[in-house]
Amino acid sequence: MIGDEEEIRCWLKCVLTEENIDDFSVQILGNSEKGDGYLGDIIFVRLTSANGRSPKEYNLVLKCSKRSQILREKTPVKDAFINEIYIYNTVLPVFTQFQLEHGINNPFDSVPKCYGKFTSENMEVLVFENLKSVGYTLWNKKQPLTRKHIDMVMTEYSKFHAISFAMKDQQPEKFEELSTGLTDVFKMFMDTMDIESMFGKSFDDLYDVLKGDLDDNTLMTWKNFKNQIKHVFEDMCEQPDTNKVITHGDCWNNNFMYKHAANNETLPVKVAILDWQIAKYFSPICDLSYFLFACISKEDIEDLDEILKVYHKSLTSYLNKMGTDSNVYPLDTFLADWKKYCKYGVTMSSMLFKICATDKDEVVDIAQMAESGQNFEDTFSYEVKDKTSFKNRARHVVKYVVENNLI
Repeated sequence: MIGDEEEIRCWLKCVLTEENIDDFSVQILGNSEKGDGYLGDIIFVRLTSANGRSPKEYNLVLKCSKRSQILREKTPVKDAFINEIYIYNTVLPVFTQFQLEHGINNPFDSVPKCYGKFTSENMEVLVFENLKSVGYTLWNKKQPLTRKHIDMVMTEYSKFHAISFAMKDQQPEKFEELSTGLTDVFKMFMDTMDIESMFGKSFDDLYDVLKGDLDDNTLMTWKNFKNQIKHVFEDMCEQPDTNKVITHGDCWNNNFMYKHAANNETLPVKVAILDWQIAKYFSPICDLSYFLFACISKEDIEDLDEILKVYHKSLTSYLNKMGTDSNVYPLDTFLADWKKYCKYGVTMSSMLFKICATDKDEVVDIAQMAESGQNFEDTFSYEVKDKTSFKNRARHVVKYVVENNLI
């Protein structure tokens, strides 16, 4: 059991002090499904306060760290949760204040409302508003995003990244203090596992499943790229400081929820960006390449140059609104960075294609694997049943990155 009612009441009593709720009832509505979170579990809760004449109702999501002590020893579970707490407690409030000081009418606020956190030696909990209760939904991970969804996310990333550039320009000491407070959780993961084996298997799996669909030269170029995996991650750590921003870090399908126009699920009107556990100080290309290659359709990848310009145009506009010269990140530098660092997104998407094609009954429980003595990288070593979905998500990306000399 992730948490019983009494334990949940204890967490919420600590978290909701600012809501002035002393007397309340808790109804547990359900838990996350296997595979919804690798380092944590989700509990859906309805809280009803008994204060005053009119009881107030809260629909909440509790994001709880895995309890497995072995998993916590083998992987940076605690560090990941503490990093996300830092984003919500420190980074986002500073970013919000910075935008407020500049009179931004349409600020970056594309995150769920966070009520607070509970931490103990062996447990970390974040409490959020349940976005489903206010009309947000996940996109089906087996389907590529539509162009409207992609443009919306790229615009939100541009606003989020622009705040870093503007703060570095106007408040460099404050921004340095803010960015150095982040923990490089991704690097901690990389240091505890055989990344060449883990990602190399993803490249081999795609090579095997795409035989006959793409020409031999394309496939061999793809397969041979696995020999560069270690260098890809090393290069990311050695980027010039000037083009770094605070990044989201985990840009796959299930970390975005969308609110759509009434009766039209292809017309998004708002997006919420979830899961900031591996947020870090990095090139913005990491967010963009990870997101685009993991989520884009065959039709839209042919228009990738234009999508990148949508991002940069929005970035430039937002920088100007905040009083920073857009030349802090000119288009030619941005496009050069794209060619240099998008290998990161190619590498990450190689694994995401598999995750997006995976059915619920195939998902491996990471805590159970740790308890049985297996390593984290073994979580992704299974063979996907839905080969058609696997191929359809990957084929056009593999073809594009090879033909455009991106790997």
